[in-house]
Amino acid sequence: MMFSFAILLILCGLGIMGFGLLMFYAWLPLLYGLFGFEIGLLLGRSITGDVGAVAITLGIVAAVAAAGATYFLEPYRRTLVGFMGGMALVLTIFAVLGLDRLMSGFSGVALAAVGGLAGAAVALRYFDLFIIVASAFSGAALIVTGGQLLLPTPADSSGSFLPALLTAILGVFGLRWQLSNIASWVPAEPAAGDPFAERVGKQANMRNS
Repeated sequence: MMFSFAILLILCGLGIMGFGLLMFYAWLPLLYGLFGFEIGLLLGRSITGDVGAVAITLGIVAAVAAAGATYFLEPYRRTLVGFMGGMALVLTIFAVLGLDRLMSGFSGVALAAVGGLAGAAVALRYFDLFIIVASAFSGAALIVTGGQLLLPTPADSSGSFLPALLTAILGVFGLRWQLSNIASWVPAEPAAGDPFAERVGKQANMRNS
């Protein structure tokens, strides 16, 4: 059971880390679900101290709820993805640095919500770049967490140097990979108010002309 779940974490992490921005434009419910799964999982780990039944259950519930929100909150999809990306990024930072050990369940949820609000605000201005950063590093954290569960004696990755280093390396790799493909993933006519996407769209048009 734990082996299968660890593999699932790694696969979900690879998907978010390498294709977060593409999922928004091509498979939005999948991105919602994966972000929701990670948020629920990390919140559960911060509350219980490990990746157990509570964290897994919260991850599944959050994934289903987030994926379902795709169809009810379509006009606010960028704001919602920015909110979830901000929450995932804050929870990832806390987990990697070991700060989740110092927080109670309520304070962890509150700080994650603040991160979500900040993410939503930033995403309204620099959507594509923000989603790339948030998905790259949060996906890397899922990969490392899954890898930890595959060890004979699962280690606590929270605040440890090697897992933090691996998360940073994988995050940078995912960041560079998504940036290298952004011209082909972003539509040629980006939404107004996203100057980063606008520049990429112009570059894509120049390449295709």
